[in-house]
Amino acid sequence: MQFKDIIGQEDIKRRLCETVRGGRISHAMLFAGGEGTGALPLALAYAQYVNCRNRTDGDSCGECPECYRMQRMEHPDCHYVYPVNTSKEAVATGRADDKPRSEQFLHLWRRVIPRTGGYLTEQEWYAELGIENQQGIINKNDANELVRQMGFKSFEGGYKTVIVWLPERLHEAAANTLLKLVEEPPDKTLFLFVSAEPEKIIATIRSRTQIVSLPGVPDDIVARELAAREGIAPDRAERIAHLAQGSWGAALRMARQENTADADHQDRFIRLMRLCYQQKYLALFEWAEEMAPLGREAQKQFCTAALGIVRECYLTGIGMERIAYTDPAREQFCRNFAPYVSHVTVEAFVAEFELLLAQIRQNGNPRILFTHFAMSICKIIGAARAALKK
Repeated sequence: MQFKDIIGQEDIKRRLCETVRGGRISHAMLFAGGEGTGALPLALAYAQYVNCRNRTDGDSCGECPECYRMQRMEHPDCHYVYPVNTSKEAVATGRADDKPRSEQFLHLWRRVIPRTGGYLTEQEWYAELGIENQQGIINKNDANELVRQMGFKSFEGGYKTVIVWLPERLHEAAANTLLKLVEEPPDKTLFLFVSAEPEKIIATIRSRTQIVSLPGVPDDIVARELAAREGIAPDRAERIAHLAQGSWGAALRMARQENTADADHQDRFIRLMRLCYQQKYLALFEWAEEMAPLGREAQKQFCTAALGIVRECYLTGIGMERIAYTDPAREQFCRNFAPYVSHVTVEAFVAEFELLLAQIRQNGNPRILFTHFAMSICKIIGAARAALKK
């Protein structure tokens, strides 16, 4: 990965290069940015820049042996750690067991990073692993393996680099083991943490890193790159950039029409609201039965997507459609439903979705959770209808 492959973030690229040229490489850095901002690609490009033999002032050469191996993720001094779980696909290849480690899934990591350019979501990674209905974790086996690997000398005489993607998924035991390495790193060791939710990282690790905070990619840059790289008409590129809200990854998925999961969650939300409005209680029970087997990750995605639609309805209702980022496919629904998401009810809607999200994370029974949730939403809409009639 080279800096030139990354969309936007020019100021951060420049500052990262300056740390290497000035000999100010921090032993532990945390790249913190929302999905699609380029946190993982920046970490990969920075690791390659540090190890490049013929780097320029602004990028690695992309041609030396170090660059070649880094791009193929085969460099012996660069190690990758990411959330995993028992995967049928990996078991079938004989590369996983009951105590999975990142190393056992490296063949999948090498496949998905080139395909996505590093703009990878957690759910996309789980789909690659074949664990869509489970949550990945970085367990102590990975941490112990890192301790072992860091005890060896560098093969090439340069930096030994560890890229930890989503350290918020570190198991407590793994975090404590890794903390010792971060506190007392071997000479010429570089830890690059990449997080979408840095506030969830264990505080003792987070406080020992140099934090690189990534803003969203500006709409004009997203639109320009979509037009140049994907051959999209400028007006459509601008619309997609607006909807992507600073995420190049989201923009790409919309441009390639790969956001089918988002469309499914949108349909589920709209169906729920209509059933609640019509007070079709038997159909609501059926809706809850359909939601229960989706798996925790998909259920959490539904809550996140639904909260986004609630936001759009509220903004539409107060005359701020321009910043509502409303997809044309649901624009009419938001206009029709906006009267029921007023300043009186919006907090109740948000509270119910946040409660559902928290209970899903706590492994609550999904049939009970979604049934109770649907009844609660029905009460909110019923109260809103009564208020509108007055």
